[in-house]
Order: sequence, then structure tokens, then C-alpha cells
Amino acid sequence: MSLLALAVFVAAFLAQVLAEEAVSVSKTRKDGGLSRYMLLINKEEQLATEHVWAGRDSATVLFDYKSGIIAYRVFDGQACYAAKMNRNTFPALDKLRETLDNEKNHKQSPPPPGKKYNVNLVPMKDQGKLGAPVQALCQGLPAYWAQEQIGEMFFIDAGACLRVDLLILDVSLCGHVGMSPDIAPLPLI
Repeated sequence: MSLLALAVFVAAFLAQVLAEEAVSVSKTRKDGGLSRYMLLINKEEQLATEHVWAGRDSATVLFDYKSGIIAYRVFDGQACYAAKMNRNTFPALDKLRETLDNEKNHKQSPPPPGKKYNVNLVPMKDQGKLGAPVQALCQGLPAYWAQEQIGEMFFIDAGACLRVDLLILDVSLCGHVGMSPDIAPLPLI
């Protein structure tokens, strides 16, 4: 377990060294706990990575603007979730830095928007189709495709959701209920 923690620390350190911009901030969560966030931006590669250290709710999220893919690596559940980035509603790469700077400088800003995703629990057969950055993030873990939910009509059991609270976004990854009989709800992880 300590080897895994060391590997995550080294990866985060190297990513910070290779990033064009890096900003970190601590923030009190809604449940009163403290979370630490680090946002790494590489404009040349059109990538942003947000690391969230929040105990059991820790995650690393990769925003690949080049391919239009968002990947969520959730550490407690040891799984990855990938989704297509809705460029009409998702903040631009430059906006990510602005949002984090406002947070770091304690400027009052509106709460982050929420996004809900329906998760297909059939693991992806070929993660390589998602691109090298996502493949590197999800290496060795099962990865599941998630589709952004517009509106509330497909969610029957909101209790089957896994929350990932980011500085720029509040995310719910929810079991794909009621759309296809061969897909089970998201297990609580």
C-alpha cells in the first residue's frame, strides 16, 4: 500500500514539473472535512489534470481537450470512468485556471456546476481508443464509459451515484438504470 502511495506522489510531482501551470489550494468540503486540490495545465498538449486529496473520496481527473474526453480515476473504488466532454457546457482550458485562482485568492464565486453521468457497467474492451493520456491514467484498472445526462428523466435511483467533488465541477457518476436491461446499477464503491 505504501508503494502505491509513493507512486501516486511521484506521479503527481512529475506531472507538476512537466505542467506549464500548476495551482494548489485547500478547501473545506460540505461535510466539514478538508480537501486539497491541485490543478495542472499543459496548454501545448491541451490537457488539464485535477488531483483531489479527500480521504476516501480522493480522485484524479484528466481533462483531454484535444480528444474531448474526461477521465475520472476514483481511488476508493479502484476504477476509471470516461466521458465525452460537452464543449458547450464545459469550461474552456483558460477558464479552469481562472476558477482555481479565484478559489486560491478567496474570491467569492458561484458554486461549481453539477454534471451527472449514466455509467455503463460493461467494462471497456479497448481503453486505447480513448487516447494515450487516458490510457496512462486508467492503466491496470477497469474503465467504464459514462454518458452525460441531460435532465432528470433517466435517473430512477439517485442513491446509486458516486460523487466526485472538484473545484470546477460537482460530478455524479450514476448507475445506468432504466435504459437497458443488461446494464446493472453502479455498485457502491
